[in-house]
Amino acid sequence: MDHSLDTAALEWMRGVALVAALLLGCVHDVYELDPLAPAPPPRPAEVRILVFGDFGYSTPAQGLVARAIRRESAAHPFDLAIQLGDNLYYCGPDPARAGADACRFLPDGAAVAPGAATDDPAFRRKNEAALGALRARDGGPLPMYLALGNHDVGWGGGRCAVKGLSVDEASRRRACLEVAHRSTGWTMPARHYVVDRGPVRLIVIDTNVAVADYGGFTLEDELAFVREAVAPCGGAGPMCFLVGHHPPAAAHGYRVGPGPSPFRARMARLVLAAGGRAVAFLGGHVHTLEHLSLGSMEVFVSGSTAMGGFMPFKVRTPAAAQVHFATSAWGYAILEADAQGWRVRFEDFQGAALHCCDAGRDGPCRPVECR
Repeated sequence: MDHSLDTAALEWMRGVALVAALLLGCVHDVYELDPLAPAPPPRPAEVRILVFGDFGYSTPAQGLVARAIRRESAAHPFDLAIQLGDNLYYCGPDPARAGADACRFLPDGAAVAPGAATDDPAFRRKNEAALGALRARDGGPLPMYLALGNHDVGWGGGRCAVKGLSVDEASRRRACLEVAHRSTGWTMPARHYVVDRGPVRLIVIDTNVAVADYGGFTLEDELAFVREAVAPCGGAGPMCFLVGHHPPAAAHGYRVGPGPSPFRARMARLVLAAGGRAVAFLGGHVHTLEHLSLGSMEVFVSGSTAMGGFMPFKVRTPAAAQVHFATSAWGYAILEADAQGWRVRFEDFQGAALHCCDAGRDGPCRPVECR
């Protein structure tokens, strides 16, 4: 068999897919729903954070967004990055891999006992390789923090079933393996945790429990964590951002069943647990880029990377949410903050600014012209 022909054909197909992705990427709808205020005078950012999610699968869209991130990072380095979950499609790390059964959570149900990581190649193949070695503003490796998404714990349908393991056992083990993994492109200190950097506190939560309790993890435990984590927020304290996979508000084209939604009620409890001390929520899950307001909280969705498509915007959930901006274009978000306030910018895979907003310390983030 002539393997060179097979390789050539494969490379040709990849090239065709890339060209198609580039052409299709130019026809995404972009909705800017508010009048734009003039851009405020520029201020140096004390902290600059890369925000993106739903990245964990090798697709043409992933490659295009990764290239844009690498270019932006080289031109204007970040201080840290946060991935918003669904880090490894479709089923998370392999819970049946040799050594996976040794992974154990500590009694707090958040951190993992040392020495539990496996050599699962999926981490690099599906996620880390695309971004390469990003550098931070200080010249060192860019700290890359991650949250858990539904696919990370094996909520990807029947394909994720593991012989000999119950759904709960497999989900808990997958969560454990993601927390245990360590590399220059992967830092997940616990199932939920905080990151303090300059005037910003990121409160990273496991929003899977807003869907349902699983693997011994409960919504009640997550509520207690959020209440404790927001204690120093506001006033002279840090500007705090809830970070999780499932956003509390979004515009999307998914089917919504009749009657009350258990997810919406449980997610509303997570938001209420912050007691109004979090200025915004950074989420993924929906494969779009969006800016919404939900009461006094701003919501940013940055999930249009590897699995980005052409999401039709048919539904707004909850109905009380106000949509400021929405697009299915592939891209990412940038959060910047200083002592006076914070701002968010969405960019597409070609580096074009799609939407910008600017806020004081307590918000709201008002849409402005992008510089």
